[in-house]
Amino acid sequence: MTGPQPNLIAHWQELNAQADAGTITIPAEVAAKCDAACVAYIAHLNDMKRKAIRLGEFQDWGDLKSAQDLRDRFLKKATGTDRSLDVILQQHIDVIESMRMLFRRYFDETEATDNQTSANITALTPGN
Repeated sequence: MTGPQPNLIAHWQELNAQADAGTITIPAEVAAKCDAACVAYIAHLNDMKRKAIRLGEFQDWGDLKSAQDLRDRFLKKATGTDRSLDVILQQHIDVIESMRMLFRRYFDETEATDNQTSANITALTPGN
């Protein structure tokens, strides 16, 4: 038996709050690599989720009662319940998205700083 699962989304939200407060920072190149890994992993998880949902589309397992029972058991594991594969994969995607929020902040902050600097330079340029 396993213990209670940690709330990973809350953990990453806490890290985002720490980044807002300036108590943690991530170098831009590290954030870029982490973000790229998150993008690739989310694509992989979404592909797995689509495949799990497609399992529900295959209905012909034969006429035997045991075949129908087996089909139903597999389908419950793939989709349709709160513990099925498609739901668990979506929970993983949600966690990875919350991780991306932390990594993306460094790109957004850099872009905002660049835009502000550009606006300041433009305002100081003669003829404006």
